[in-house]
Amino acid sequence: IDCEILQANPFVVHLLVAESYAKGRTFLAGDAAHQYIPTGGYGMNTGVGDALDLGWKLAAVYEGWAGPRLLESYENERRPVGLRNREGSRRHADLKQKIAAVWDTALVESSTPAGEQARAILGERLREFGNLENASLGIEMGYRYDGSPIICGDDGTPPALELANYRPTTWPGSRPPSIFLGDGRALFDLFGPGFTLLDFTGADTSGIMAAAQRRGLPLTVRRIDDANARRLYERDLVLIRPDQHVAWRGNRQPESPDAVMDRVRGAA
Repeated sequence: IDCEILQANPFVVHLLVAESYAKGRTFLAGDAAHQYIPTGGYGMNTGVGDALDLGWKLAAVYEGWAGPRLLESYENERRPVGLRNREGSRRHADLKQKIAAVWDTALVESSTPAGEQARAILGERLREFGNLENASLGIEMGYRYDGSPIICGDDGTPPALELANYRPTTWPGSRPPSIFLGDGRALFDLFGPGFTLLDFTGADTSGIMAAAQRRGLPLTVRRIDDANARRLYERDLVLIRPDQHVAWRGNRQPESPDAVMDRVRGAA
């Protein structure tokens, strides 16, 4: 194809994460906070996650129901994800170098016994290397906000975080599992714009509702009568944040609903 090159810029490889995502009234998100090699395609996905995390917290401050620590939690939650995704990008880029080291184009494309043997060896090496660059569901869907000051954590050991595999869970800080209910509705379509309390057994939720109302915290309660969804969501009650991460879960109302509401809005 005939073309005229008007300008050509060199591509510089970066594997960078900002030392801090926030200072005073200034917050970094997207490429301002992290720059990766395109391997894996994590740059935009990570940036969207930043915006989603920061967006609802800014809205909460504007609406007047945020606590003083809510905006502080942005860096606590998103920077570890930025670091993890950077290492995923590095891993995929290193793998490309390993593939290049065993790839002899002339030999692989030759119609000779040696070429056939080279293709067999190369195929075996590629199977050993795997396809994590295009199939890292653990990075894309399985990230979790461990240690966040606005998450009500569980006792015990959390599920392991894996680069390749995504294992659905409602462990606090996780993204909740996506599921279609028996009547055909997508459970995610029932999440409200604020917090959503999923009630799988008809439990008493009056204390949580009253605590949220006293603070002006937007809360929608959804009664879900679906045994398969209850099994997947692991608890009778699951509280979902505006950014669709699990804030709290339990089989009954917490002993202090006020304490839970204060924690998830950054006031504890």
